[in-house]
Amino acid sequence: MIAKAKAIAHGSRAIEYALRESKKGYLVMTNLVQNQTTGAICKEFLQLQECNVRCKNKFIRIEIGIAPADEKRLGHDDLTRICSEFSKRFGFENHQWIACTHKDTNHLHMHMIVNRIGIDRSVYDTSFISKRAGKIAEEISRELGLTIANQVKRQSKYRPEVSSFERILARTMINTTAGEVLVSHPRSLKEFTGMMKKQEVEVQEAVNKKGNTYGLRFSGYGQTFKASQIGREFGYRTLLDTFKENSQTARQDLQRQNDQKQSQGSSVRRVLLSGLGALIGPGLGIRDHETKEGEEKRRRKQDKKKRRGYGRKI
Repeated sequence: MIAKAKAIAHGSRAIEYALRESKKGYLVMTNLVQNQTTGAICKEFLQLQECNVRCKNKFIRIEIGIAPADEKRLGHDDLTRICSEFSKRFGFENHQWIACTHKDTNHLHMHMIVNRIGIDRSVYDTSFISKRAGKIAEEISRELGLTIANQVKRQSKYRPEVSSFERILARTMINTTAGEVLVSHPRSLKEFTGMMKKQEVEVQEAVNKKGNTYGLRFSGYGQTFKASQIGREFGYRTLLDTFKENSQTARQDLQRQNDQKQSQGSSVRRVLLSGLGALIGPGLGIRDHETKEGEEKRRRKQDKKKRRGYGRKI
């Protein structure tokens, strides 16, 4: 038997993954948990976690791999005992946790999801927790006469499957993050990379010997993937086409806004001119008004000359 443990922040997804029906497993046992459905269990965990808002990674995930040679002789009671021993030796008596089996691969393995916040509102210390998990797994294996991890090769058939959960979860989270960023319509790879970095996901260009970019790599949550592993829509060429379309759409929107402003300006000018015509009077155009003003000025000038004596015969 082998075990790994880690403090995580995405506990709700971990619970959903652990209880997923497609994994061909079942709920082995729980501690301080009243419900058995995914949503209800998550709600119980979150209610207790509200007592401590400063803790960042509020869940603990433990993966327990069973050696293929030990599967057939382990019944439900044996699995329950293994979970109880893990809880006892870790000191999880005052913490909520669930344990379930998975058999979607060629071997049996178990998942334990633990609420790091105890019912006394204390935070469980996760220092060197993965090493402690390995040591506890070895102790229990000796007591139950199971295969000990140190006695088999590191490349055992069941070990890669235990670590695969972490990659599956990281890939799902990166895919979700990239999809949310893409919805905001970035217009260049640089802009997309910057937005992903704010979400704690690094996007790096894969460059060949000639210095040409031929693909992308996404790194986040302790894992690195090729763009094709995240999704077809995140391939290098596909993203460039998407950015090009976003730029064209942005230019079209800007042109549409300018046309609307010009149209509104023309409407305002027409309204002002029509109002000015109304003030001048019915039947009197602007040109007629200017002509009448000119004649009036000339008449006033002639009157002034007559009063001053200009034009008299001597």
